[in-house]
Amino acid sequence: MKRVMCVVGVLLIGVTPAVATEHPRPMGQYALGIVEQLTTEPRVQGTAGERRAGAKIRSWFDNYGLDTRVQKFAFTRKGVRYTSRNIIATLPGTTSRRVIIGAHYDNRPEGAGADDNASGVSVMLEVAKRVAKRGPLPFTVTFVAFGAEENPGGLVGSNRFVQRMSKAQIRRTQVMINYDSLIVGDHLYVHAGANRRTGPRDAMLGVAARHMLPLQIQPGWNRAYPAGITPNGFSDYTAFNKVGIPIVAFEATNWEIGEFDGYTQTEEHGSYWHTPSDTLPTILDHYPQRPGAHLYVFTKGTVAYLDSLR
Repeated sequence: MKRVMCVVGVLLIGVTPAVATEHPRPMGQYALGIVEQLTTEPRVQGTAGERRAGAKIRSWFDNYGLDTRVQKFAFTRKGVRYTSRNIIATLPGTTSRRVIIGAHYDNRPEGAGADDNASGVSVMLEVAKRVAKRGPLPFTVTFVAFGAEENPGGLVGSNRFVQRMSKAQIRRTQVMINYDSLIVGDHLYVHAGANRRTGPRDAMLGVAARHMLPLQIQPGWNRAYPAGITPNGFSDYTAFNKVGIPIVAFEATNWEIGEFDGYTQTEEHGSYWHTPSDTLPTILDHYPQRPGAHLYVFTKGTVAYLDSLR
């Protein structure tokens, strides 16, 4: 696995985030530019910064030619009322089948949220840009940037999205692909959900093997977390898992250290999410090649997986 990641990293040497705003090759460099642009100000839920980030994401979706709308919602925590919104973009397909691809765009106030979760949004946007240029697919793709994933909300945007899905829409959804915290962890994972509908995850692993992408499942060394499964509550896939939709959940962390629960992201520096270290300059200083290499893998894997569903 490390050997493949090094090869990818070499391909990315000398390409800076600033040039990633067109439609570059190799994959992942456009996404790296998005991470840079999304982390210029905090995106804490209920703030003007979160609203501006949502507007940026909508403008990117619009530029790709997608049908874009905003789903507003409000919630109350400890007597305080918060507002947020999901940014939803649709690429119509030729059948009633549907694939949902999502990532939350809010961040905790401790850092800039480069890893958690500008990285996930960036892959979603690069995938959207690339597949939108290919013409109609044999299934509709719905891209969702979720608001209010972090506390004090806690998965509110994704729960509201699923609550507003009809039973027919749930039945027609083949898979929900979730991105959360992708650029800093030691290993690259793909999980199925606690509903144990593992077919899409296994298909993604097959795609990764064909394209020599270093994706793996978590080993199940913690008895609370069976191998290859991610529990409810960790990210926005939860609401989809609960209604029986198969999930493919991507993350970069390290399930082989600490408490074997995926919370400790790196052997060398520990965790970045929810800390002041979650900034792109800090991550690039510690791991100059890792963000670009990781973004390549997740983008390539998703695009190849969508191609396999034709």
